[in-house]
Amino acid sequence: MSARDGDHLVTPFQCDLCVFRNLIGRNPGARDNLLMACIRQANLDALWGREAATVSSTLRAARETVKLLNVVEVPPPFPALGPHPVQDTSGVSIAIAMLLKSLQPGRYESYQQYETIRKLRAGFTNIFHSSLLGTGSLRSMGGDKVKMSFSNECLTRSVWFERFARGCLSRMGQIVRQDRALSLEVLHQLLENLEQEWASSDAATRGQVASLGAFCLIAFCGSFRGPEMFLVDLFGLHKYGREDLKTSGGKTYVIVPLLGRFKNELGDQYHLTPMVAESSSELKIRVWIRRLLDASAAEGRTRGPAFVAPRKEHPYVWYEREILERLHGIQQNWPDLIPEDVQVLEEYGLSRSFRRGATSEARARGIDRDDIDLTNRWRTFEGAKGKRPRMAMRDHYSDIRLLIPALIRFSEGL
Repeated sequence: MSARDGDHLVTPFQCDLCVFRNLIGRNPGARDNLLMACIRQANLDALWGREAATVSSTLRAARETVKLLNVVEVPPPFPALGPHPVQDTSGVSIAIAMLLKSLQPGRYESYQQYETIRKLRAGFTNIFHSSLLGTGSLRSMGGDKVKMSFSNECLTRSVWFERFARGCLSRMGQIVRQDRALSLEVLHQLLENLEQEWASSDAATRGQVASLGAFCLIAFCGSFRGPEMFLVDLFGLHKYGREDLKTSGGKTYVIVPLLGRFKNELGDQYHLTPMVAESSSELKIRVWIRRLLDASAAEGRTRGPAFVAPRKEHPYVWYEREILERLHGIQQNWPDLIPEDVQVLEEYGLSRSFRRGATSEARARGIDRDDIDLTNRWRTFEGAKGKRPRMAMRDHYSDIRLLIPALIRFSEGL
């Protein structure tokens, strides 16, 4: 009465009462209204996981097959659609957990988004593959070089659950809110404010201000995502940050080294990012990096992450809070830079505001697309997952030395 004719022919189906008995082992009572509602919704999502045209064409084909075979008195070969075992064989319990989680308040709406609730499925799948049953049933199809697929008995890999997930996503939709791009004008005002803070700060807080200024400039001019900034290596920054590096054409530049695991690649290796010492719009990259180096040296730090948080706070949380608070102050004092209707704490973010702003400004300023792609080239190389040999920092520097004039054009044009 609630789905389409023929839905049961393309998706494994059991009625709400049968599903309840499979899960609980008894008939539903007055206190089970929420569970019965979840079962109905899960069933409908699974049935609507297939397109209406697919359902109707399957139903027509089945009817025509039966009609034709009746002419020659051949029994239809369709297999039985039931009965099913009295247990959860399709992962309905995980689907119900996802639906219940969707009822919780979300960040942007009164409900949780699909991208959030689907993590329950991923969690169950990971645990199953680590279990005795999972490891015993998990088999790969293919040879040593190519793994085509896996055969397993995981409930969340069942045909019914695949249909449910697809139908649930179609019903809920997705709300995607990207971080607002940080404009070059806002960045200049942010750095001007930090410059005033740095000049008026004492030795105890000057290091934090220098760290924020260097963070903003490296993230923007390097087109980095927020989490990538915490791979900046302090030892490598000391090694190259004190040198007056120049190209053959006389342009001064700095080297920002990132140390860590990139895109699941095994082992540690450096990625070196050259940036111009001062951009065309007078972003003083080298000045702020050297201030960071002086502050870290005064604290006795010469190794480890370049960007750390005070008072044992989480670095990502601390930097995002400090930067967004200053952006909120810019909005209050310079509404022409950030309009009053912008929710700064909601729309800006450490994750992608700097990267999106840098890419947008580069395009607006006519920087060649090849130079933009070259600046971001490391995400492809570092995603090679071990297929490219790991190199020491000095070898990596020698490897990119000839590319430096091209690599610094991105930051130079900002």
